[in-house]
Amino acid sequence: MNTFYYDLSKSLDNYFIYFGDKFVNEDEDKVDENPFFSPKHDTTSVFKNIYFKLCDILKFDIDVKITVLPDFFIDRIIQISNMNNLIEIIENKIRVGGGSIRGLNSIDIKGGNAVNVAYCLARLGAKVDLFTVADKIGYSVLNSTFKKFNSQVNLHIKNGKHGLTTIFEFTNPSFSVSNVMLSDVGDNSNFGPESIESIADILQILYSSSAVVLTNWASNLRGTDLLKYVFANSPNSFHFLDPADISERRLEFVQDLSANSKLIDLLSINENEYLQIISALLVNGGTSIPDKKNALSILPTNLCKSALFLSNFFNMDICIHTTIGSVLSDGFNTIFVHALSPSKINIVSGAGDAWDAAFLFAHLLKFTIEEKLCFANLFAFLYLENFYNDPPSLQNIIDYIGNYDF
Repeated sequence: MNTFYYDLSKSLDNYFIYFGDKFVNEDEDKVDENPFFSPKHDTTSVFKNIYFKLCDILKFDIDVKITVLPDFFIDRIIQISNMNNLIEIIENKIRVGGGSIRGLNSIDIKGGNAVNVAYCLARLGAKVDLFTVADKIGYSVLNSTFKKFNSQVNLHIKNGKHGLTTIFEFTNPSFSVSNVMLSDVGDNSNFGPESIESIADILQILYSSSAVVLTNWASNLRGTDLLKYVFANSPNSFHFLDPADISERRLEFVQDLSANSKLIDLLSINENEYLQIISALLVNGGTSIPDKKNALSILPTNLCKSALFLSNFFNMDICIHTTIGSVLSDGFNTIFVHALSPSKINIVSGAGDAWDAAFLFAHLLKFTIEEKLCFANLFAFLYLENFYNDPPSLQNIIDYIGNYDF
């Protein structure tokens, strides 16, 4: 087992440390026993390689075709700077029989994990087949959103009720920026194989896909049925699963994940989903989770240990992307990369989807593991800052990295 530890929290040119088969003790800057430290290196070489690879990629047609499904939401984002003040105002309004609360910042955007992933992939230049559900209004929104990509994106929209979400983005400086979503999932809750089986060339689309991405299992009561269908019918594809918030179905998810592990190549989860999986396993009590006392603590060391354990337990690659950084384990090698810290966060919703899209894109273009994580973290960083008023394109990323002196 090898563990790589990258620190990208300040800039693009910090160092990494290599550990043999031990983990660092962050508080004491020591490994448990038999320490092996390689010389400190900066990550300039990683981003330099990414830079030149991206420059080469732009010279040719990107031969990456990805199928993404199934959820689509229209999101209304309301930004809240003082939660306690809002609660007090709401309570006062209720006492007097209701009324308006004015002066809040809000925007309506396209949403849903599948739609966000598909959009970010398209921005990077991938060819995308998106399968989802929408009514006439949602259909119009989707067509308007993806129109600029022309034939690069094929929309397969089942008639029905798309999801509607009100998102509260809390930006109080006393705690990390976070969002709480109130969702009407619509027909996303019942999106099974029959929702796409009737499409004439569905099997050809799946068979010819470089990757198949299944998102938001948690909102879809037919999620496991859909997973089995699309992954079983895409034997040549990389199978990528991001389940979204499994809080209400965490025990069911762990069981279904174990039962279908042979169909899944990579599980991508955020901090909350990681904690839910660990909690579900702790409830069962029969697993050998390392360092159970600290298993729910979000520190690089614990994330590395848990990622390695989960990869072996479920027999699949595991990615955990959090506010402090990202870790990937294939059951043998474990790599952690600190997150880049935005100077200002301008959008939260969809950041995990942006990370997924960038990681998958880098994987399909055969980046090294270090490059995949660095690329995904940089993409998510630019997304959070909304640096380009849109998810970054390949040219945007090339220009951004190019501003650093190699």
